Amino acid sequence: MVHSVDLSRTFVHLSNSGDLEQVELTPSFWRDSSSRALYDRLVGTFDFNSSEDLHSAMQEMHPEADELIFVVSGAIDVILQEGDSEQAIPVVAGEAAIVPRGVWHRLVMRKPGKLLFVNSRTGMQSRET
Repeated sequence: MVHSVDLSRTFVHLSNSGDLEQVELTPSFWRDSSSRALYDRLVGTFDFNSSEDLHSAMQEMHPEADELIFVVSGAIDVILQEGDSEQAIPVVAGEAAIVPRGVWHRLVMRKPGKLLFVNSRTGMQSRET
């Protein structure tokens, strides 16, 4: 049956079999799902009004797959960690950044908005900057 899905509250798991599974975004989702191979590819959205909404003080890294970050509205910088230096990639509404697997990164808000992501939770790591 076809129906609408609010991707800010229910993410979609893209399974290797081609099925799409709805995944409810619960308070413990981020903590619990990073070690679960079930969510090898997720699609979701979230609104941001500040850099704190983007967890800009936290870096993350996806070792199993590239990540797509599409800016629906607003503007962000995708900050890539390259050794001891950082590289800022500006991304505005209608554009996307593709973060290669294994690259530590974080997001900083330039203008409030909404983004859509496609990433792998399998083996995902995070750390404070």
